[in-house]
Amino acid sequence: MKKQFKKLAIALVLSGSLSMASADTNTNVCTYDPGNVNCGSGTVESLQGAGTVIMNGTTVTGMTVVNGLLNADDANFNSLEVNGSVKLSQCTVNDMTDIKGSLTASSTNFKKSLKIYSEKTRFINSKIIGDLRIYHTETKKQVVYLDNYSEVTGNIIFDDGAGEVIMRGKSKISGKVVGGQIITN
Repeated sequence: MKKQFKKLAIALVLSGSLSMASADTNTNVCTYDPGNVNCGSGTVESLQGAGTVIMNGTTVTGMTVVNGLLNADDANFNSLEVNGSVKLSQCTVNDMTDIKGSLTASSTNFKKSLKIYSEKTRFINSKIIGDLRIYHTETKKQVVYLDNYSEVTGNIIFDDGAGEVIMRGKSKISGKVVGGQIITN
């Protein structure tokens, strides 16, 4: 009886460590610490973070929700919702984007329209397929910078009616600017 119990105990320990190792390989794309999430190369189903979220080479197949700072390089998002500052470099957002805070996007493609609540938004060599809508903020003037071949295929709409689009480096807008003016440098 003692031998069978020992074998059963060893089998349980081994199966437990095997399932832990298998669970480990799925979670080692992102590490979660209080106030900090770091994600490396790999794919995750969804991502939620508060504080600072840093991504490098990560693909998120579902929803990404960040409350704080998002800094992503070479990331691929299905949908993106951020309450805070966002810096994207060489990223793709395939579906909905909703940002409540400042946005700087460099060499990034937005495959659908963007909703932004911000006083300053900067696109550098980036493309928005659809509309860019700038919602109400407490500032008097909202500014969108389109630098170095950036493109908006739809309209740029400022809800507050006091917007500026500063275009530089052969950037273009296929639609209209509603509630603002274009300034070419």
